[in-house]
Amino acid sequence: MKIDLSQFRQTFLQESADHIASMETSLLQLRSAPQDVELLNSIFRSAHSIKGGAGSFGFTNLAGFTHSLENLLERLRSLEMQASDEVIDALLRSVDVLRGLLDADGDAAMPADGLEVNARIEALMAAEP
Repeated sequence: MKIDLSQFRQTFLQESADHIASMETSLLQLRSAPQDVELLNSIFRSAHSIKGGAGSFGFTNLAGFTHSLENLLERLRSLEMQASDEVIDALLRSVDVLRGLLDADGDAAMPADGLEVNARIEALMAAEP
């Protein structure tokens, strides 16, 4: 028996918008508390929820982009990397990319700014030991 997920699509999009708003608020708070592991955990959980739902709905670009965020956030919350201003700025830019993908109903092509932010995230992770 195949389950029709389309009935849950709008709920996913709304919940993801809420997660993005929460991520943005927490990232702004992180500027004044860059080693606050609870803030990092909260941001990670939001990204993880978005990625999981995106995967369920087949939103490949949204899931892939959010997976990159998860990788960076995992390194931050395990204290392998510092939440520098540069890292936080990249994460804040990623919030804008996520919003854009959701505004396009989740299954849009990756916009140029998304590719740029993803490359920046990869570069930041490569630069850290």
